[in-house]
Amino acid sequence: MKRFSMTVVLVMFAMLYCCAQINVFPLTEQNIKIKKNSSIYYLPQTTLEIRMKITKESLIPGPYYKYAEKYLCIKNVPTTASSDIVIDNVQITRIQQPDPNACFMVVSDREANIVYNNKGIIVGYNCGKPSDMSSSDSDSHFTKESNLKTPIFTDYGVKRNFIGNTDTTYKVVEIDSVFQKIPIYNTVIVSKDEEMKAEEAANYIIKIRKRLFKILTAQFDTDTPPADIEVMVSELKNMEARYLELFVGKIIKQTEEYVFYYTPQADLVEEKIPICYITSDDEVVSQKTESSEPVYLTLKNGNATKEISNFYGRQYDLKKKEKKTGFYYRIPSEVTLSVDFEDFTYYKGLVTVPQCGFLGHLPAEIFKNKNLKVEFDEKYGSIKGVYTK
Repeated sequence: MKRFSMTVVLVMFAMLYCCAQINVFPLTEQNIKIKKNSSIYYLPQTTLEIRMKITKESLIPGPYYKYAEKYLCIKNVPTTASSDIVIDNVQITRIQQPDPNACFMVVSDREANIVYNNKGIIVGYNCGKPSDMSSSDSDSHFTKESNLKTPIFTDYGVKRNFIGNTDTTYKVVEIDSVFQKIPIYNTVIVSKDEEMKAEEAANYIIKIRKRLFKILTAQFDTDTPPADIEVMVSELKNMEARYLELFVGKIIKQTEEYVFYYTPQADLVEEKIPICYITSDDEVVSQKTESSEPVYLTLKNGNATKEISNFYGRQYDLKKKEKKTGFYYRIPSEVTLSVDFEDFTYYKGLVTVPQCGFLGHLPAEIFKNKNLKVEFDEKYGSIKGVYTK
């Protein structure tokens, strides 16, 4: 009987020795002590990357707008610069990062076989090697990528920019006792003034139109028309348009891409935040000014995990305070996003945000099974599977 009792005691001791004892603590707890087999892991959080392509359309008066009616009979040409700004495209992508508010310490009586990704986010317990996540981080809150080019008008003149002004003076000389005036001519080289250049450009436009008319009406010097008529017509029209810009002005489109980053908080219910401001001068700035309107990012939590959170909250209240907890995990929530400016919505979509969902933990008792295997979703921190090997 004594031998049987001793055998039972040894078997029970061996079973207890083989059971892996796991206890997980949030790092926010102040009474945590680092032990020999302790390790730390993160749950992921989502940071939103908002990319906006904004096009500024500027109307610039031509340098010869004063002479448009005089030389080309074109009335009501633009005389002052104006601009308009349009949000062309909005793209929102998720960047997965370790959540500093969801960092946990695992304390075990032996070394815990925890698998992480390259950012310290938990992937599994008693699992193999994780696949590397492809993500990008940025410390910048307000950046832009621009393709701005300074708009200029080109001088399309094909003659010299200088002309010779001839001044006539007279010299009085005595010839055969008679005084006579003899003209003396002096030529001075001067630069053409603005109106001279405008008249010259207008004459070029008329010449181009004459040449184009002859081509379109088949007035050629030879009986056989040229083979590249289409190219000639296209180039003449482009040339005419460039000369006309000197009188009627031109429209310049400048596209910039702005990038913003925002991390939703865990207690998100509904939030409306300005991500940038557009001024009355059609400039995009990061700080509010007296003459600016905000571009809003609106977030609304779908609260799909509200009932789960309430259920587990009641369970924890019934148990008061558990002595040990297993691995913490998340059930992510769906968040509705929209980007609005001046009562118009430029983007609306749905994104999965783990930190806005439910944070729970597995029971510590199930980890007494040394063959237990737990897989986590490295993007959301949720549990993909709990099973034995």
